[in-house]
Amino acid sequence: MILRTARYRACLALAFAVLQLLAFSPVNQLPAPSAPSSLYWCPMHPDVRLDTPGVCPICGMKLVPMPPARFGSYPVDLRATPTLSGVRLRLAVTDPTTHAIVRRFETVHERAMHLFVVSEGLEFFAHEHPVEQRDGVFMLDVALPQRGTYMAIADFLPAGATPQTFQQAFTTGESFVRHPVPALDAAPKTTDGMRISIDASLLKSGEARKLTFRAEDAVSGAPVTDLEPYLGASAHLLIVSVDLTEAIHGHPTADEKGSNLAFAPVIPRTGRYKCWLQVQRRGVVSTAAFVIDVE
Repeated sequence: MILRTARYRACLALAFAVLQLLAFSPVNQLPAPSAPSSLYWCPMHPDVRLDTPGVCPICGMKLVPMPPARFGSYPVDLRATPTLSGVRLRLAVTDPTTHAIVRRFETVHERAMHLFVVSEGLEFFAHEHPVEQRDGVFMLDVALPQRGTYMAIADFLPAGATPQTFQQAFTTGESFVRHPVPALDAAPKTTDGMRISIDASLLKSGEARKLTFRAEDAVSGAPVTDLEPYLGASAHLLIVSVDLTEAIHGHPTADEKGSNLAFAPVIPRTGRYKCWLQVQRRGVVSTAAFVIDVE
């Protein structure tokens, strides 16, 4: 027992001496980490980065300071209270480290939070913007067509963090019921004097592939060239899988003002999806919905 203790102490002394040599050896002194070469970025298009403040050439959003490398997700406490006309939603975003309610958010496409609500059968769709209260929580009343099960999908960017996406199902009192899978529907849609068509022929799961929409005048067939910016982008697109497990919120890959709107979503897996395209023209926001299959 005494021999083992002596050997143990000798090993500790040797290890300590080696560590001292390493600590003070010029060869082992590492240089201080350098500052990142790009200091500003677009939260919606992370590949767009600049050393100075500016705007995103793709969506026109104001670039924000890049956060440090922090990849933790921010938990959201969602509470749904049925009302006479629908539901009141309360969303509290909490810091993953301190667990305190987050009170500072970056403005992304003119809002601190974008919230989508879709019904379980994907017949209902709403794009709303909850209002931040003094205590830091977000509140919103949503009018719903009927009682039942819905999915809430939120996009937000806490100050100093990375873009966050949250989704959670809620019910207004009815039990969860499995709805029929929506039928394929890629036919052009006529809304607010426009005829909007979709081209999903290039889509492939797991890859960033082009998804294109075209807006034409419903009467003359002429290309629509007077679309207006809607919430800081030429268009907004929400794609949701029919089983409600996948949701993608995107914007055109180029801030075009013509009739063609090109997106490059990454569809995570094969299956059936519903797409809602939103554009603004003459002060009116129009929505066109399509159901597609992705291989």
